[in-house]
Amino acid sequence: MKKAKAEADFKFEKALARIEQIVDQMESGEIELDQALALYQEGMELMARCQTTLEETQNKIKKITRDIQGRLKVEEHDLEEN
Repeated sequence: MKKAKAEADFKFEKALARIEQIVDQMESGEIELDQALALYQEGMELMARCQTTLEETQNKIKKITRDIQGRLKVEEHDLEEN
């Protein structure tokens, strides 16, 4: 139940902002090893969730075109083509 709520509350932009905060804290050199390890773990978990979100979003992007008879059709859009 707690995990489902966390998934529903996940915001990509907030996660990126938190990752930036973590990087700043770790680069400051003013944190202890235990805290650095905890921040690293949090950052990696956020990165994994962001990656999953990006992949899911990419799969949703569709390209609408017309076939030779003029009918609309939906094709997967390959973002790596551009």
